[in-house]
Amino acid sequence: MLFDAGAKIQQTDFTKSKQAIAAIEAIKQSTRSFLYHLSKEDKIIYHSVVLHAPYIVAMIEQTNLKDQALAESIDKIIDQQKDQDTKKEMIAFGHQLQAVFFEFTAAVLQHMNKEETVINEILWSNYSDKQLIGMEVEMMKQASSSDSNWYTGKILKELSNREILMWVDIIKEHATPFMLKKLISTARIVLPIDRWQMIRGKFMLPKEIANKAAA
Repeated sequence: MLFDAGAKIQQTDFTKSKQAIAAIEAIKQSTRSFLYHLSKEDKIIYHSVVLHAPYIVAMIEQTNLKDQALAESIDKIIDQQKDQDTKKEMIAFGHQLQAVFFEFTAAVLQHMNKEETVINEILWSNYSDKQLIGMEVEMMKQASSSDSNWYTGKILKELSNREILMWVDIIKEHATPFMLKKLISTARIVLPIDRWQMIRGKFMLPKEIANKAAA
């Protein structure tokens, strides 16, 4: 999402309303995704890591506050777009937005690298696969309905069918039927019809399978 938005903003002529709106929407999707990640996922993950590495978590959380402020500053800059009247002002707005978004991109990539190299190592060293899956299920439980569906939908679109089916197998084993139904509902909405038809059987709950067999 970051790289797609970055490419879009570089190619956008901000004096043309349609192009500007498309670029701004891509940027807003990126900042929304990151803020969701901080508010939902990190709370559970860091709570598990802090027991084993409190100083590392304290350091990362300080950085996250700066990253959050940066994401929020992008939204404030976007709010200024309606005040741009001349072509010169619109071009200047585009340059400002691009500069701040690229700074945000660098911050998010650093954030992801810390999670991949530091946080993951601590998790793998101190928790079993089953416990880690439990954390993922807990993140799904804590998420609000609208943000959860939106965020999950974004993930599903990026996964291959094989990756989706592996994810569903894990959720079936550990999640509640209600959570699984939410995942099924989101997949049915966001996936293209041909992809949904290819994997829909794997999503079926035992009761649905029985009903289909009876029919």
